Amino acid sequence: MDIKYIIKEARYYAKLNGFSRAFKKFLLTQTPLRKIVNTPLYNRIYLAKIRKKAGKLQPKILQIENTNLCNAKCIMCPHVIMKRKGKIMKFGEFKKILDNVMKNYDFKRLTISGFGEPFVDKNIIEKIAYANEKYPKLKVDVYTNASLITKEITDRLLGTNIDRITFSINGTKKNYKKIMALDYRNTKKNVLYLLKEKKRRKHKVLTNMSLMILKENERDVKDFIDFWSALADSVRVYAPSDWAGSVRNIEKKVLFKGKRWPCTGLWNNITVDVKGNVIMCCRDYESKVKFGNLLKEDIKKIRNSEKFKELLERQLKFDFSDAICRNCDNSFDSSLDWIC
Repeated sequence: MDIKYIIKEARYYAKLNGFSRAFKKFLLTQTPLRKIVNTPLYNRIYLAKIRKKAGKLQPKILQIENTNLCNAKCIMCPHVIMKRKGKIMKFGEFKKILDNVMKNYDFKRLTISGFGEPFVDKNIIEKIAYANEKYPKLKVDVYTNASLITKEITDRLLGTNIDRITFSINGTKKNYKKIMALDYRNTKKNVLYLLKEKKRRKHKVLTNMSLMILKENERDVKDFIDFWSALADSVRVYAPSDWAGSVRNIEKKVLFKGKRWPCTGLWNNITVDVKGNVIMCCRDYESKVKFGNLLKEDIKKIRNSEKFKELLERQLKFDFSDAICRNCDNSFDSSLDWIC
């Protein structure tokens, strides 16, 4: 792998999560040290780490699904089979949810995205601006396919203190339309304008280009990296997810085989769907597992409920039988997250 690319990615993740975490993850995934992960000695040390940290962790990342509507039809995404009714979260609902959690927890990051294209929501800029104004230390992210980010929207977006934008592009000119059913020239034009304006305005926003490796695009991964790494802060290419067994045409690729560990996401993250329900995680695209509703209940009450505490206890007992957990293909991350 190109050393310049590695250094650039290290800088990006150091800005995002701090140098220590980025360095540990690099060592345990990109160097020969990855061979020690899930060895007997590693497992013994790691289990002790989990037992020590589990009672102390507080949620740091809040994800609010501002809409579950999407204008794309990605072949690797279960959105096309989703049964939840499409909705855009009202501005008043967004404020109520955000205020509910912020009065109880010291969140570091807010992701305004979910199981939809966030810019279908015409009020997303106002929601970002509200978070910026009321909670200036809170870093705000969005994940977008970029097809709806016109010049006007870009100009308004760069008028906020948005901290990170991840562009889910997932292909090149050769295969983009087949993968996402969107117009490549339009998307590319939108992204290039934003990157140009970011540079001109000297905006601090971190930009990440994202590609899920599929059989349709795997031959073009290098071209994708070469083109976008010269323009964006980061280019992420990653093994596909089958969304807890929901997408059948996805070939699973697991980084670490063997031991499965409790998922730190249940401790670190709070995921809220478009109706205000606190759900298990972002893999739960149908909101099957609900713990309460932030438009009606206090977040502390939800997090202290028997239902939620029982879920954490099952995880610590290595019981992954819950509807979403038992088929989760993202579990390899748990082999690192407690120590990183």
